[in-house]
Amino acid sequence: MTGMGESDTALGELGQAIRSALASATPEQVLRAVVAALPPRDTTTSSPPAEIDPERFRGRVQKVSVSMPEELNLAIRERTGPGGFSRFVAEAADKRLRGELLDEYLDALDRIYGPVPQELLDQAEREWPDHQE
Repeated sequence: MTGMGESDTALGELGQAIRSALASATPEQVLRAVVAALPPRDTTTSSPPAEIDPERFRGRVQKVSVSMPEELNLAIRERTGPGGFSRFVAEAADKRLRGELLDEYLDALDRIYGPVPQELLDQAEREWPDHQE
């Protein structure tokens, strides 16, 4: 692409990766595609974003004690049945943490590359009208 800077090229590649990944991918697959489309870390810029490892929280389990409102506890137990409570809570915590990590990553990208141009946000809205934040 003639006349495009590195940031423009990277943004174009990121946009293509997002379109491809969102077509039929799980959230973990989308995250991997986004990370793969980013340019290599540039140590000359201020605080490059940290890499996100989607597999980071898999593996051994540890029993923990969690305090929560009694009504919430009962509602989850009714929904999950016997033996499903821990999985439900772990999946909810994992989803929340991944969301926060992604938000931090996107904030770091904004600091380094600037915000996503409004025309790209508008295009994404047109291409994925059913997407909700």
